[in-house]
Amino acid sequence: MSKNKNKKPVIIVDSRESPIIKTALVEFGSKVVEEALAPADYVVSETCAVERKEFHDFYRSIFDGRLFEQAERIVGAYETACLIVEGNITNILKNVQNPLVFWGALAKVLADHKLSVVFTPNELHTAMFLYSLAKKFQEEKRRRVAVRYKPKVYTLKQIQLLTVQSLPQVGPERAEMLLKKFGSVRRVFQATKPELLSVKGLGEKTVRKILEVLDSKYSAT
Repeated sequence: MSKNKNKKPVIIVDSRESPIIKTALVEFGSKVVEEALAPADYVVSETCAVERKEFHDFYRSIFDGRLFEQAERIVGAYETACLIVEGNITNILKNVQNPLVFWGALAKVLADHKLSVVFTPNELHTAMFLYSLAKKFQEEKRRRVAVRYKPKVYTLKQIQLLTVQSLPQVGPERAEMLLKKFGSVRRVFQATKPELLSVKGLGEKTVRKILEVLDSKYSAT
């Protein structure tokens, strides 16, 4: 047996990740190193990293644009990148109004970003996969573990869209509609209640939340 096979696989874990997964990784025989990671939640070699999303966070990230931005960054930093979608997908999709949105988002990350997707039922199985992946890369390919960073360089248009997306319940599509209607970020932020209500898809509740953010006095305490 080679000396490399006797070593514990090293997994660099984002410090904000699940303590259940961290504990399980140690119990399986991994050496867990905690860092503040961006992009990725787990790094198993200098060429391979993993992003983990619990199902409901995955679903939210489709609408606020985080999913595709994160996919772009992780594949730009690592040769092999993987997305774990965690949860009982079959049961959860029964309660989703439009499952096609879920599958469409997965198709997009696969086709546009070349990001592999793995499904796990819970955190324990996620830990099993991560441990197995680390062993595969570190024992057989003998690659060291190192974090890579891929700073995001935004175009002016992307900055404008992201700024408008910071408003409550405003995802990429709504941000695009608002900017097309009002012409600039400043004009979007200056829009009156009647003007906002005239935008297709913006209801009373959403407009009220937007105006609350824009008009409420800032408290330093």
